[in-house]
Amino acid sequence: MWNLAKIGAVVAICLSMADSGWAQSGPKQSLPRTGQGKPSVLLSVPQTPLQFGKVYGAGPARLKAEVTARVLANCPFHVAASFQGLTQAGGKQVALGTAQVAVRINGKEVPVGTELVEIATGIPTPPSGVNVPVVIEMELKHGAASCPAGQYSGNLALQVMVGP
Repeated sequence: MWNLAKIGAVVAICLSMADSGWAQSGPKQSLPRTGQGKPSVLLSVPQTPLQFGKVYGAGPARLKAEVTARVLANCPFHVAASFQGLTQAGGKQVALGTAQVAVRINGKEVPVGTELVEIATGIPTPPSGVNVPVVIEMELKHGAASCPAGQYSGNLALQVMVGP
């Protein structure tokens, strides 16, 4: 009888621990498990080239492209961007730098280079995440008219950071 009581107590403890463990984990979320209470953010963007359009004529030109980033966060977050300039695609490597290109992302001036500029902020998201629009406006100045015609590529870097 004493052994039966001990077995019953052990089974009751195991069941209560299993039940409370399940209750703590709750439903599965989209965020990665980084430990209890640790802030976590994820950023994803489509892996397709941005299309700015074509430039006609010798004067300054304004170009625009848009992309939607998806953010999942269990804490406040900041999205920052940098733009490293344009490079001619194929053949010659002609770089268009600060003197020839001005860039604004979500209405904020972003210098050509690796310096990050905050372009969006947010609060903890629902488990499905939120869309963050990223609007890139580029102005090709007069000096760009002397560059060879053709297709150019560039490097837009986005970074998401934890923060209030």
